[in-house]
Amino acid sequence: MNGTDSILQAMIMNEAQGEHEFVISHHMAESPHRIDVARDETVFIQRISIEASADFWLEFHSATESRLIQKQVSALQKIDDEIITRHKGSVNFSRSSEFDFVVLYVKLKSIK
Repeated sequence: MNGTDSILQAMIMNEAQGEHEFVISHHMAESPHRIDVARDETVFIQRISIEASADFWLEFHSATESRLIQKQVSALQKIDDEIITRHKGSVNFSRSSEFDFVVLYVKLKSIK
């Protein structure tokens, strides 16, 4: 277990505290415009992998969180961003140009 895995686990346990039952699921999305999050769900984005060959920015936001990833590159590179973010609403993505990226996220769903 690496450092971000233990942080993610602590964030999930903190979010699930007080809930009687919940389901955790792992997901991957390729270059999404939006990740839909239901009212009884919380999404934790754990990694974004970007393949870009020119300067770029990637912005993603929800009702509770907003992040900007911006890098200067001159040749094809794979960039991994492993900052864990917590989202209580749908997550929208926008980018400076067409480049490929993959989002790995965990969805916590409360069961009532």
